[in-house]
Amino acid sequence: MEQLQQVLSTPPPNWQPPLGAPPNAIAILHASLEHLRNTGDEQFLFLRSTLELLTNHGFLGASDSANNPTPLSGDEEQLLFHCVTGVRHVMLFRWEYFQPSFRSCVRDCLLAIGLGCYSTGSVALPRTFTMACLSSAASFWKRAWTTGASNDTSTQVQQDSQQNYLESLMTTNLMPSMQRFNTTDGQELFSYLNSLLVSPFEQSLQPMELMRRQHTGAMAASFLSLLVGEFTGGNSSARYNLPIEFHRLCHQVFENGNEEAAVSENGSKSGLDTTLQLSMGALSSFVGFMLNTDNNNNEAINNESLLDMGTSTVSLTFDVLSWEFGASSGKWDFSNGSTKKDGSSVLLRPPQRWREALINPEFLGAMFRVYSAVRVGNQHSLPRSLEEKRGKMAHQLRQLLLQLSSIAGGPIFADENERRAYAGFLLDGCMDALETILTENQQQGRSIEESDFMCAEVIDLVTMLNRLATNFRVQTLSQLTSFPRFLSAMSMVGKWLLEGSLAECERVQGDIECMEGLEWKYEAVSQILQCSEAMADDYWLVSGDAQTASDNLANVLAPLYGHYIACRVRMSSLEEHYLTQQGEDLDEIREMIWEFGVEEEMVSAASLGRLNISASLSTLARMFQQCVPRLMSLFEGVGNFCDMTAAMAALLEEARMLILCACHLLTDECEGETPSIPDAVCNACQLGRPSGNDCLASIVNLIELLRSVAEAQAMKVSAYPKESCLSPLLAKTLMWFFRRWGAAYVLPLSDDYHREGIFARWSTPESASPIISFCATLSLIYFCHWPQEKELQDESTALLLILAKKGPFVRQLMMVSPSFQQIAALHSICASLRHNASQAEIVASMSSFGGHLSVEAVKGYQRLPYSDRARVLTCLVVGCSDMDNDKSNAVLDSCLKAVSNHFWALCEALR
Repeated sequence: MEQLQQVLSTPPPNWQPPLGAPPNAIAILHASLEHLRNTGDEQFLFLRSTLELLTNHGFLGASDSANNPTPLSGDEEQLLFHCVTGVRHVMLFRWEYFQPSFRSCVRDCLLAIGLGCYSTGSVALPRTFTMACLSSAASFWKRAWTTGASNDTSTQVQQDSQQNYLESLMTTNLMPSMQRFNTTDGQELFSYLNSLLVSPFEQSLQPMELMRRQHTGAMAASFLSLLVGEFTGGNSSARYNLPIEFHRLCHQVFENGNEEAAVSENGSKSGLDTTLQLSMGALSSFVGFMLNTDNNNNEAINNESLLDMGTSTVSLTFDVLSWEFGASSGKWDFSNGSTKKDGSSVLLRPPQRWREALINPEFLGAMFRVYSAVRVGNQHSLPRSLEEKRGKMAHQLRQLLLQLSSIAGGPIFADENERRAYAGFLLDGCMDALETILTENQQQGRSIEESDFMCAEVIDLVTMLNRLATNFRVQTLSQLTSFPRFLSAMSMVGKWLLEGSLAECERVQGDIECMEGLEWKYEAVSQILQCSEAMADDYWLVSGDAQTASDNLANVLAPLYGHYIACRVRMSSLEEHYLTQQGEDLDEIREMIWEFGVEEEMVSAASLGRLNISASLSTLARMFQQCVPRLMSLFEGVGNFCDMTAAMAALLEEARMLILCACHLLTDECEGETPSIPDAVCNACQLGRPSGNDCLASIVNLIELLRSVAEAQAMKVSAYPKESCLSPLLAKTLMWFFRRWGAAYVLPLSDDYHREGIFARWSTPESASPIISFCATLSLIYFCHWPQEKELQDESTALLLILAKKGPFVRQLMMVSPSFQQIAALHSICASLRHNASQAEIVASMSSFGGHLSVEAVKGYQRLPYSDRARVLTCLVVGCSDMDNDKSNAVLDSCLKAVSNHFWALCEALR
């Protein structure tokens, strides 16, 4: 060890410290360590130092000294870790140089140390070191997995005396009882690990011996997880210094076993199947022990060593189920890894041979009972360490149950009845857990932020419900007797979370940064909304057999939409009130993230609201009735040039959020597609349906209300463009609403539309002309009076362009709109004007063109950025593209000539 320390304290040859940095001991140590690893450690300093240090502290060697080991210092722990990783690096990169017996001896030695076979006293080796030992042993097992004795070219390696000495030292002097394995027999390894996994559950064990076996069993499960991870691929695969074909072959052999005798001598059984068998056997023993009435249940769930072993076993099962089948699946990205650890991977399709292990209702029921026993719940008198271990165990169980919820259909299920029963079992267990949480909070009267364990528990459980809805779909779930209970639980939990978030926001008076539990509640609500969206968008609901399921969704789950928009709008209003009052604002990055998150939320919430369009529209109508009169009163007071107050900002934000909700409820984003009215809206507004007329009337009233709001603000903008009480953001949101709504509802052209209900309302020139003229007028006002509002101009031009693209009927109505003609005139006049043109030049240009434009309008349009004016020209060209219309041809000719004449004049001036 002293020799290694001397090497590590000496700078390697030709080494230079980083530019501008003075040499220091840490930099020299890391450089020397890397140099020693890269040069192959010919004197075995890494291995010798590891054995010497462990022997000096009593972990290896004579039996009498091993009973009283002494703890390691922090520096010694760090040195041991680097030594073990150095041994792994050197042996993997110089594999052919070492004798097979020496390689297997080092592998078995590290495995025994990592499993804790020599930690017989009260002092245990550090976990970072033992896990490094297990990881190295797993790497060595993988390296030789596909290499049998018959084709091992390294068997001809010349005998090395130093290797022989170290091998004899380990097997004879330091670790005489070490378990040795045949290099090519993986089943022998699995048999040994299985004995370690089941030994803690034997009867009549002394407490110290039981604790030791439980620790060894936990480490055995951890080793199997590391072994599966090595064969899966990921970051560790780059350590082998071997091509990708080697890793694909290992992946294939570990997954499928020895399909060809020439490939391997590890037996015909799949290593993956054997690992699953071991993990499920250990998990069954653990569950049985926990639920055994002969044992003291409280003692079992409060045994930290037992909880550690159970957590490791559940984690092992999780890792096996995460296996990506197919060695050429395209997942071999060594930089990012390929194993997901959060239970959020896509739906699982395990092979049929796993059916007996996974499709077992009795086992699932036992898992839920163990989960109910170990979850922390409202027990606040537990020691912190025990509370953390129980919380970790409960979390791992939820992640495993989430994976089991992700098993899709296929050969693993015998028939649809079995698949439905499997889904029902998981659904009932998940709802039992959620209802327990709600009951505990009602009984204890606690706020939902008091327990970190409950935060994770709620998120995992609602994610599990979301996965069940996505996987098994409404057609399967609706046949379960617990389906109404499922919808009710979703609605209750969603309402509980939303009301809790609003109460917390009101407590901090809109200071979002000070809200406790904001992120986890948002995540849980997001999962509930995604679950609702998955069910609401299920195409099976439009079939004739889905009436009962549709009614359940509309009556039980849809009311959650009202709670969502009420809480979401109120929280946004409070946040805006706080920011304005404090004179703060969100930075651009955070604002972009927030907008993206709100967009996703609103889309999911809209699917929830469409389950019962009439009720959702009624909720929106009530909220608009409370907001719009105050908003109109604000607009009426414009002209006094008062400053924006916090109350005004909150009111404008409330109106904007309501418009967002209404737009997402009534329209879909149709970029790149033909805009259409959502099917749910069409069905709800059919004249033959109950409340069809009421639903249609609600939509018409909502549109008229939003038109009046947009018109009121636009008129004030034309008179007082600099008034701070007017909101460009509200104007942008209104233009965005009319762009999406107008593209789908005004003059629908689809052959599938029947001229009744919602389709007939704006399907004639007489009903569509006022809407089109109104949109053109809004765009004209914002072009002339708010020319520097970039996002507003983007929406204004997008509105005109999408209307112009709807077809010749809409373009004809645009051409007869006075506002559209004024936009064309403004373009022609300003095409010849510079930004710094004088008033005389502006008047001269206006007089040469004629018309009824004001100087203020021309000046405002003149201030439009060239990029925005280019988009306006695009709108004019598309809007005037009907060659059979003389008026269109005249306007188009005027617009293009205005550009062409002055462009050629510029070219002449540059010659």
